[in-house]
Amino acid sequence: MSAQSLPSEVTEALERGDYFEARTALAPLAANENAQAQYQYGILLLRGQGGPLAFEDGIVMLESAAAQDHTLAALLLARLYLTGSAAGAPHDPERAAEFLAIAAAQNNGEAQYYLGLLYQSGSGVAKDPARAFSLFQRAAETGDREAQYELSKAYANGQGTDIDKTEALRWLRVAADSGQAEAQFFLANALNTGRGVARDQAEAQKWYRRAAENGIPLAQRILGGQYLTGDDITAANPKEALRWLGLAAEAGDPGAMHNLAMAYGGEYGIARDDAKALLWYGRASEAGLARSTYALAHYYEQGRGVPANMEQAALTYRKALEQGEDRAGLRLGYLTGQGLLDPYMPPHFGVDWALAAARTGDADARSWLQRHADNGLRTAQTAFALLLLDDAGQAADAAPYLEQAAMAGDVTAQFEVGTLYTTGLGVTLDYVQAHKWLNIAAASGHEKARERRDVLGDLMTGEQIAAAQTAARVFFETASERLPEGVAGNRRAQ
Repeated sequence: MSAQSLPSEVTEALERGDYFEARTALAPLAANENAQAQYQYGILLLRGQGGPLAFEDGIVMLESAAAQDHTLAALLLARLYLTGSAAGAPHDPERAAEFLAIAAAQNNGEAQYYLGLLYQSGSGVAKDPARAFSLFQRAAETGDREAQYELSKAYANGQGTDIDKTEALRWLRVAADSGQAEAQFFLANALNTGRGVARDQAEAQKWYRRAAENGIPLAQRILGGQYLTGDDITAANPKEALRWLGLAAEAGDPGAMHNLAMAYGGEYGIARDDAKALLWYGRASEAGLARSTYALAHYYEQGRGVPANMEQAALTYRKALEQGEDRAGLRLGYLTGQGLLDPYMPPHFGVDWALAAARTGDADARSWLQRHADNGLRTAQTAFALLLLDDAGQAADAAPYLEQAAMAGDVTAQFEVGTLYTTGLGVTLDYVQAHKWLNIAAASGHEKARERRDVLGDLMTGEQIAAAQTAARVFFETASERLPEGVAGNRRAQ
């Protein structure tokens, strides 16, 4: 029954917002099984308009209208049950599916789309990709843009149908033309890369703009980046760059935060504002973007936007390294070599960083490692020895450092010194010593040492193996005499 079938005084009251009069007039019509009246009356009860809030009675009214195949009543009930407690109703996908089926049977595209989602996920109904595809197809043909986009994805991924890239692109365009923001963004990507369609950067830029204007943060970031640097299609425009990057950053896009920080950092011809750059690098860092954390550390080190703070810089470089930014490890290595981090950390913290920096040719880092190795720092002894092994002809210089570190319990040194004795590089070839050290390293879980020990064992006599095992046992039995209390373990040689 259509809205026009209601008495004119009811429709006029609803139009002017006189809900008391409308509610009074609708009550007897609803009681008389008028589906349209039940729908309108149910809404007033749900909202508490024109009288007391009566949610349960409103549900009853809507269910009565839906039982008479009233499309909008069924659709509203489905929304309530899908939304759940936020709408005041229990979350009940199964009940929602029942009402969506009523509206879908009336060729309502929105109902077909939502019912398709339920069949796609198996929520409230048995999972059925083919049924979901059919519903998306019917809804798309009614003009439902969300269904058009979902249909495009179904064709692209073979969900409920055969993969058909041509149909996928066709429905992606239809959805984009209908204003579906995600479809606009992915169409822009396809046109920009030439993936599945002739490359057309000018058209791609138009779709990026439409997606950006429809609130897609990644599209806003891309558009902002185009304005930031300029390209063959888009002229550089700092003001527009800041506008679009700002929108994407405020929406939570870490990449946009980083780009915005770079812009405020004085690049791309934009006036430098270190305080704003620091702010956005900080937010991107909090979102987990390693390159932003690295940049933030550099600001702390250089005193940009804040007073210089080497301790905070070191902590932030460490955070960047933990997030996966390898440059941070090198920077820490350079600072370690210069002694700038000595007041803030014990030496063993900087060994790996200094080794990485020394391997790039940094003389300060190399000298720092040698100094601490000569002072007996076990990890530095191993690291400096590895550095010497990197240099041709210095294995003999590396061996004493490895021997000292191995005796002190460094597993890497134990493996390396075992390898030296295996090859006779820098030391006298000695299979017994080689097996001993490889066995000791293997007992600590060094898998490559275990493999190399077993290969070496095939080349040794029984007497040699027994001598090597005895030497390894002696090492473990006397470990407490060499190591601090509590360090010696109870491992046993094999």
